[in-house]
Amino acid sequence: MSGPSHVDRQERRDFFEQEALPHLNRLYALALRLVRNPDDARDLVQETMLRAYRFFDQYTAGTNCRAWLARILYNSFNNGYRRAQLEQAVLLSEAADRRLEEAGGAPGGEGGRALPTPYDRLDHHDIEQALDALAGEFREAILLVDIQELRYEEAARVLGVPVGTVKSRVSRGRAMMRRALLPKLQ
Repeated sequence: MSGPSHVDRQERRDFFEQEALPHLNRLYALALRLVRNPDDARDLVQETMLRAYRFFDQYTAGTNCRAWLARILYNSFNNGYRRAQLEQAVLLSEAADRRLEEAGGAPGGEGGRALPTPYDRLDHHDIEQALDALAGEFREAILLVDIQELRYEEAARVLGVPVGTVKSRVSRGRAMMRRALLPKLQ
């Protein structure tokens, strides 16, 4: 949008609100999993939204705004919070019952599963522990693909790595989680 007129600013603001604001809850969930502290997560989301608004002219209409915002959030996390607290683990809050369903199937799927799996018997805490035990690179890939439901290509852009690397990290992370959870199924 060109020109500094009030109308253009209002159009930009309206467009930003329409495209970006619906993703606040998902961004907060991702931030909370990364920083493990509600106050820090709110700060990270606020910083993300401020940056997103400032650079909204770089967003391409019609693309996945959630993935664009996740990249900004992830970059903010890497540039600030993560550097200060490298030992932070990932906190899982919702969707524990979906994690292993998606881990065994296609990422980003919609709808419920038709048949129950043995993983349905797992405790939420067991799943959290298995995810927390993963190295950061595997946790981050699983968070973006399985929990945030980004496509591999979108996750690759967020992480700044090739698509094949994301696929490999997700596959290896899922396998490590399955191995960690297998004894609890017996």
